[in-house]
Amino acid sequence: MELYIKKAKLTVLDKYEVTDRKGNLVYDIRGELISAGKRLRINSAAGTGLATVYEKKLTIRDRYIIATRTAEIEVFRIDTIRKVPEYRAKQIGWTLKGDFGRKDLKIMEGLHTVAHIRPKALSFGEILKMEVRNENEALAAVALLLVSQLDDNNKPENAEEK
Repeated sequence: MELYIKKAKLTVLDKYEVTDRKGNLVYDIRGELISAGKRLRINSAAGTGLATVYEKKLTIRDRYIIATRTAEIEVFRIDTIRKVPEYRAKQIGWTLKGDFGRKDLKIMEGLHTVAHIRPKALSFGEILKMEVRNENEALAAVALLLVSQLDDNNKPENAEEK
């Protein structure tokens, strides 16, 4: 399944649109104005709340939460030897890693690729193309990518070393 993620420019709050290959809206993602820390709400095209992604405050190491109707997934930021962060969602066994500066990322489950994220070729503005192996994993894959967008410590200069 192919998804295209576009971040809106010139907005007060974070806003993303996730569309399919045909341009149909799949997810509408918006930041919340009143919250403790950054928080993104993922809605369906019809406006139904599907998940919330937020930073867990007052913790020893960077920790984020992906909260859906049925589960709460903790995501930890791990700083690797290469000084490139990785995000691990232990409950589902996924790791988001790659070159954050170039936006060439993979979500891995062990040795298997769940999703591959990279800039869309020949696009205006920043549009990311996400290829997800299974349609049922799309929401969790988008939510894990959003964790990296919430992380203030995830700067492109951290990803220059390979």
